[in-house]
Amino acid sequence: MFLFDLNWQIQHFLNQFFWPINFLLVAILVILAYLSYKKPIYAVGLTIVLLPTYLFRSKIWFPTPSGAEGLPFTFLEVCIWVTFLGWLINSSSYKLKALNSKLKNYRWPILLILLSATISVFISPDKAAAAGLWKAYFVEPILFFVVLVNIIKTQKDKDVILWSLGISTLAISLLAIYQKFTGFGIAEASWILPAQRRVTSLFTSPNAVGLYLGPITAIYLGWLISELPKVRFANRTFGLTILKLLIIIPAILAILFTVSQGTWLGLLAAIVFFVFFGWNKKITALIVLILIISCLTVPPARHQILELLTFKDASSQNRLFLWQTGWQYLTDNSKNSVLGAGLLGFAQIQNAQRDPLTLEPLLYPHNIILNFWLEIGLTGLLAFGWLIIKFFKQGFANYQLITLGLMSAMVAILIHGLIDVPYFKNDLAVLFWVIIGLL
Repeated sequence: MFLFDLNWQIQHFLNQFFWPINFLLVAILVILAYLSYKKPIYAVGLTIVLLPTYLFRSKIWFPTPSGAEGLPFTFLEVCIWVTFLGWLINSSSYKLKALNSKLKNYRWPILLILLSATISVFISPDKAAAAGLWKAYFVEPILFFVVLVNIIKTQKDKDVILWSLGISTLAISLLAIYQKFTGFGIAEASWILPAQRRVTSLFTSPNAVGLYLGPITAIYLGWLISELPKVRFANRTFGLTILKLLIIIPAILAILFTVSQGTWLGLLAAIVFFVFFGWNKKITALIVLILIISCLTVPPARHQILELLTFKDASSQNRLFLWQTGWQYLTDNSKNSVLGAGLLGFAQIQNAQRDPLTLEPLLYPHNIILNFWLEIGLTGLLAFGWLIIKFFKQGFANYQLITLGLMSAMVAILIHGLIDVPYFKNDLAVLFWVIIGLL
């Protein structure tokens, strides 16, 4: 049976329906198994809709000399394995050859990332926990990516995945909007008061909401704009446009209600990127320049921007400490520089040096470069950079507005990632590889 790893209020609400929800989850797995064998594109789509279900957790108990121990897993992980195995069982040798052809562009970066992540398990201070993260953050998302790139053959297939991404945001967005007006289910007490309210939806922080919704919103804005020339009033295209807006508007409202400056910056960068390469470069640059000058001439905005740029606010001070701690460890000796700290290694480093009165224990240094470097070593970081370069190179080579939307989503991830953790989380890791696979 699956337990709900959520804020106590939401968890208490769901616990009232514990058995019906668990029976529903079993039914979903049966449907997913059928779809993965017969219609794998819909199995992949359903799994994407269920990305937030990594918050439904369970354990497999087995006897050991020291007593019974549990192997933890999430409902999302089960969905990924059911989808992968159903597709694999039904795959012919021809399909596997087609797979190799599609994966050729990303083959070496992926292999290096997997190798680096595997090595990082063995140098981790907590190998059992590191093995779980290795599975959830690297092996399973990449297996899901393998299925995705092999089954997308037509624009209709791609549309199924795009709609699945949008549907996956609805519960998160609507709950966040409800929280804004009620305070129900917000993870931390300091974010509940109306004057300081920051929504967390299903997650533990406002940033987690933004990290999930930001890239998908960028994709949908690109998809909406790319389809506008085809829209005709009172026909199917008009209805689909309305549906896209019904996904985009709640997501943008939820992002605003997070008060997550990293999310705002990432989504703004994504929009600027899209407009710059999809419209007029000179006009875009001029508009951005005017906006910057306008912000700097308005005293409240100027004060806030300068406070952020000079790291004077408490949040920036905490991030500065995390970066300094991570950098100090990496430059301490050549072994650390090459291997990093191993999966979950930074958590112990930071916890030993932090002031418990000003900074909570954190797992990562909140910078995408330091995150990968410390977790999976220098080779893993370079492989990740290689993958990103190939992604944008392929995107510009196959230029379309929808392709530009996918690249904008990656821009949102990278910019927000400068001050946060946009990959090392179950749903975000899968989302990252879905974006790679959709291009």
